[in-house]
Amino acid sequence: LNEEDKQTNKLRSRIRCRVEHVFGRLEHMGANNVRGIGLKRAAAQIGLANLVYNIDRFVLLRRNQLS
Repeated sequence: LNEEDKQTNKLRSRIRCRVEHVFGRLEHMGANNVRGIGLKRAAAQIGLANLVYNIDRFVLLRRNQLS
């Protein structure tokens, strides 16, 4: 890669690592397997998984802030 491509990749990788971290954590929690009948139930299941992730992240950040 040339220097310009390296700089572009460096900028994109900062954003990519934050976004992929969220999806990796949700996959680890089992949120990638949505099973159920109906779109509303699937949306509710995904919404609850997102809520659990956000609470877990809040607790982690709060714990680090108090240390």
